[in-house]
Amino acid sequence: MHYENLEEQCQKLRQLSFTILAKNLQDASLLAISTPAESLQKSLLVLEEILYEIYRLEMHTEPKLKNVRMLLNNRSFVAQIHPRRIYLLMNLIHKMTSHTSNDIVEAKAAKIVLDYLSDIVEWFMKRYDRSFKSNRMSSHVTELPSIFDKNILQHEQSQEAYEHAVKWFEVAAQNGDASAQYNLGALYNHGRGVERDYRLAKMWYERAATQNDANAHYSLGVLYHLGQGVIQDYLEAARHYQIAADLENADAQYNLGVLYNQGLGLSQNFNEAAKWYTLAANQGNTSAQNNLGFLYHNGTGVEQSYDKAVAYFKMAALTGDASAQYNLGYMHLKGRGIPQNQEEAAKWFHMAALQDHVNAEFQLAMLYNTGQGMIEDHIEALKWFKLAAHKGHLNAQYCLGLLYEKEQNLVSAEKWLLLAADNGHISAGFELGRLYVYQLQDPAKAMSYFRSAAEKGYADAQYELGLLLTSGNGVPINYKEAVKWWRAATDQSHIQAEYQLGLLYEQGLGVALNLEEARRCYRLAAIQGHTGAQYQLGNLFDKGKGVEQDYTEAAKWIEQAASQGHMKAQYQLAQMHIHGQGVPKDFAKAAQLYRLSANQGHQKAQFQLGMLYKKGHGVAQDYQEATRWLKKSLEEIK
Repeated sequence: MHYENLEEQCQKLRQLSFTILAKNLQDASLLAISTPAESLQKSLLVLEEILYEIYRLEMHTEPKLKNVRMLLNNRSFVAQIHPRRIYLLMNLIHKMTSHTSNDIVEAKAAKIVLDYLSDIVEWFMKRYDRSFKSNRMSSHVTELPSIFDKNILQHEQSQEAYEHAVKWFEVAAQNGDASAQYNLGALYNHGRGVERDYRLAKMWYERAATQNDANAHYSLGVLYHLGQGVIQDYLEAARHYQIAADLENADAQYNLGVLYNQGLGLSQNFNEAAKWYTLAANQGNTSAQNNLGFLYHNGTGVEQSYDKAVAYFKMAALTGDASAQYNLGYMHLKGRGIPQNQEEAAKWFHMAALQDHVNAEFQLAMLYNTGQGMIEDHIEALKWFKLAAHKGHLNAQYCLGLLYEKEQNLVSAEKWLLLAADNGHISAGFELGRLYVYQLQDPAKAMSYFRSAAEKGYADAQYELGLLLTSGNGVPINYKEAVKWWRAATDQSHIQAEYQLGLLYEQGLGVALNLEEARRCYRLAAIQGHTGAQYQLGNLFDKGKGVEQDYTEAAKWIEQAASQGHMKAQYQLAQMHIHGQGVPKDFAKAAQLYRLSANQGHQKAQFQLGMLYKKGHGVAQDYQEATRWLKKSLEEIK
């Protein structure tokens, strides 16, 4: 933000007698840091005043209301605002002065708005000053676009202006003027001032093209590219784009790059794509700049360079290209070609999101949700997730479902997870299954979603599907199928599935009883910290099941499980200390372990602890404490 430039603009505005405008601009500048909310309001007043003055100037009357939204929605008036970038900046300022939520966001927005406002003020002063230096037509005569305008659709016009233009272009086109022939084709192509007619559009484009009109060749390329009024023909599109591109038409250069990039009608050639994107980008084509940034990002057709990718993304982003703003935000987020800066990422995502860029809305929601680059704000996160979700963004729908589930709004959680899952989002299907099993108590509905995710290789879904098939909870028990899915999950090193598979092998459920295979499964899970597997493995050695009895090895594994709070392991280890099996005989240690297990509700541990108090083994003899624990053990039996 260049304050010297703003001060200079304020002085020029005063010279042009716009004193109130100058005062509001100066206030917006001075308040940007100290009170950004007031700065934003002052900026909005500046925009309002400029729109009002431009309306009086161009429409030769005063607007009914001095209202930014109303003026920006007036199509006849907006048609007079060009270049288009200025209109876009006006819209961005209007949105950014209306969509702020906290001091940090307002401070960023105030600075960005001032940058945009400076461009608009500069444009306004030149436009206003020029209007008094030129001899304007009478206010009673409607201005018509020049019949020699290279592209009548470059600036939006009123319907009446288009109808007048058609008449003039027809006269000039019949007389062989190439620009008129092209513009007449454009009007038929887009249905401006006439009914849309691709056949007539093509005819006039072809007449202009015979005179080597670059715009006509480009437009013919578009017709063939999209199959509008002709059979879609990428090769013919490429031929016309090539002619127009050689005549330095930037849009044709860009579209030719697209055909090479995607291999449409031409052999895919990233080098050629990069070449044409570069030529178009150098002429200011923002789409080409953005796509060229992609090529440099991926090293496709050019030498990989995050620095150059950032340069091209920024080039397009600064002119208001939403996709480039999103991409630049992503580069800041990841720290690619530029220092990682989550605040900058948030700024660019916000600008793109204000232009309804769905991926930017999602990324902005993620930053609000995690508090990265801005103050954590779940209400703002929810708002942006909703905007993206309503546009069909699957990850946004998924995240929205998870947020609602966290808030225990299960109806909304089900709605959004269902929407994402039915459109192929695997994680959403898995979470929906869990919602049905653990929250909505409807396991039968979970089956199809778990199965769908499991079949796509989602290990957690394979595990949950196995649990559902062995639970008998609303679904017929099927141990064999459970074995199939748990094996699939263990192929992806799923620890819990490894443990469950061990249980089935130990009990011979769905498979032939195989204690050696059970021990193998338990060990794989146990060494990765699974407490149940540690206990079961220790138990095999303790009981000598499928292996030579080994109390020392049993104690090693049971002690690991006990230290992680496993109730049965704590009881078992206490028993081993009582009898001195694999560990030193130690009543005090046994009492300690019984207490840990007893406090978790283990009935036998409660009974044994009561007996230790009764006999005074490992603890001071205490009949009252003994009675308490013995009674508690009886309550657990009930």
